[in-house]
Amino acid sequence: MMLLASLVMAGVAYASRVDDAPASTLACSSIQYNTDYFGNDIGSPRRATADECCNDCSANPACVVTVWYHGTCWLKNAVSTRTELKNATALFPRRPDGRASPKSPPSSPLPLKNVQAGFAYAKAHRQGTYKLVTELKGCQTRAEASSGPIAPYHEDMTFVFRGPMDIYNIAIFQPGGGGNGWSRVSSYDRAAGGAATNLVFMNNANPQKYNGQSPQCYASSNGLGASQDRSVQFQGRLNDGSNPSDGYGGPGVTTGAEVNIMQPQKCTADTCKGYFDKTYGMQGWTGSKVFVTKVKMDGGQGLPAIWALNAQAVRANQYGCNCRGMGDPGGCGELDIAEAIQRGSSTLSTHNYWLNANPSDGHDTWTSRPTDEPATFVTILDERSGVIKVLRLGGDDFAAFNVDNISADAMDALIHLPVQ
Repeated sequence: MMLLASLVMAGVAYASRVDDAPASTLACSSIQYNTDYFGNDIGSPRRATADECCNDCSANPACVVTVWYHGTCWLKNAVSTRTELKNATALFPRRPDGRASPKSPPSSPLPLKNVQAGFAYAKAHRQGTYKLVTELKGCQTRAEASSGPIAPYHEDMTFVFRGPMDIYNIAIFQPGGGGNGWSRVSSYDRAAGGAATNLVFMNNANPQKYNGQSPQCYASSNGLGASQDRSVQFQGRLNDGSNPSDGYGGPGVTTGAEVNIMQPQKCTADTCKGYFDKTYGMQGWTGSKVFVTKVKMDGGQGLPAIWALNAQAVRANQYGCNCRGMGDPGGCGELDIAEAIQRGSSTLSTHNYWLNANPSDGHDTWTSRPTDEPATFVTILDERSGVIKVLRLGGDDFAAFNVDNISADAMDALIHLPVQ
């Protein structure tokens, strides 16, 4: 244990993993490496070692946990949700009477007071039809009906990013069985070298598209090229188009580099609707979902955007034969979450294109581009309540979503949060 502690204090990098250690030889009842408990700070003295932090916390009756990170002791008066933070050390003091600080946090509320902007779509029982692609060759389609509180977004969805943009984190939550809260089912962490869990980055750069096949394939590390290997780690940066004056260049040329995310499980006839390629046809996320991402967009140029799209559209041809189409009506569904609709504009729009709706509803200026610092965007698609909503929080607020589970009460408060 002393060797491991010395490695932490020396700042030596090792696997980004949350570990618990036995009690310190000083005043700590336990140590947790690579761990943070966000918020609730009551002091921040500078200290050379983690053990000194433990002494500071033990001497402060209000302190129940301290986190030593880059030479600062963050003293805290409450235990929030445990999250992973590389090279951080959480320490729980032992009181003079022998009592240890609590290590099991209560159900931690989400940072609702930090919501900077939001837009909620009117609730309704949604129903209609769209053209489901049955065969890409010749663009063969048939009418497909869809209905429900958030239709067609209860079907499997993908989420799309267009540069210029930096993507730092992604988390997707879905409800567990029996009303036992929401679980993080997929995630991405740029700071961890582009590590992704139950998530793959795709784009439309498959050269076989020129032979009549679907353009979907695994994305290269910069999102511009194609890769045959899904283990290639996306590095989180999407550049602007190389030649915006070229009206026919597409993503990466006319507009910024573009990627979409899918689950790594391949489609079967039982799991995916419509046409899909046997090699690169991946599943999206079905049912209720909350999509959270931390990003920063370039200012003064480009058309950065984030949107949700029925996964059938990308499995066929996102910019060709697909179930979505363009504009109104919305077909199989597209929810623009945060889109710059004019090059270099400072504002972002949201629009909901769904089924036979015409015109679509939305807001052209619901928030502004996050150019000086990152922002956290939250998209709620909840079947039980019928809520379709987009929210913007501060970049640091993503830490509250960097957890494996969120309680049903906390998520309900987020889902039903009133917005202007």
